[in-house]
Amino acid sequence: METREVLEKVGLTEKEASVYLALLELGTAAVQTLARKAGVKRTTVYSILSDLQKRGLVQEVPQTKKALYTAESPQYLLTNLNKQQELLAHFLPNLLALHNLQKEKPKVQLFQGEEGVKLVYQKIVEAGGVWFFGTSAEVTKLDTAWANAFFKRMRQNRYPVRDLFARNPQDIAYAKNHERGPMHEVRWLPKGMSFPSDNAIFGDNVVFFSFHPQIFCVMISSREVAQSLKILYELAWQSASS
Repeated sequence: METREVLEKVGLTEKEASVYLALLELGTAAVQTLARKAGVKRTTVYSILSDLQKRGLVQEVPQTKKALYTAESPQYLLTNLNKQQELLAHFLPNLLALHNLQKEKPKVQLFQGEEGVKLVYQKIVEAGGVWFFGTSAEVTKLDTAWANAFFKRMRQNRYPVRDLFARNPQDIAYAKNHERGPMHEVRWLPKGMSFPSDNAIFGDNVVFFSFHPQIFCVMISSREVAQSLKILYELAWQSASS
């Protein structure tokens, strides 16, 4: 990595780095000389020098007829970075509190169309555990290749999965014909009870899918809502048959 690139990574622009390096080599220089050395237009150098002075990296030589400039030691860059790091460390708890506050706020998202629904199922696959309550009938109709890949990922992931199904022909066939992972459990609702579509709880999220008349799903991200639904789910799970 070149020296100029290092200076850019610590906050200088490309032209600021060029002017500062040129001034380090020259020691003391007038604007015209500095512009030639740095390969930057003279009119631009004036503005850059002003910015570098504000950063404490350049000083104007006092009591000279012609304006001359000199570069401060590069050690100042490290000192300045340390000060910035100390300042950030001091205020980091406040920033984290704001970040966590945003995470705690409930969020409702609408995903429309087949691609939107697939995106949410992808989130479920990556969640590290999920409780489904509904029917698999419509999911298998989305896209055969995609559905097969989705179910394969679910089998390969070694995390807890629950399916709470109604005793209808489609879900009975699904449970019978689809291989499940070692931590994938299936239970059945009492006769006469069913879900019109698929639904899921994962992490702090609850998702309700709908496939008719339009394909869409609504995802609610809220710890309290998810916890409430998990309690209701657990009650239904305990009363369901395996």
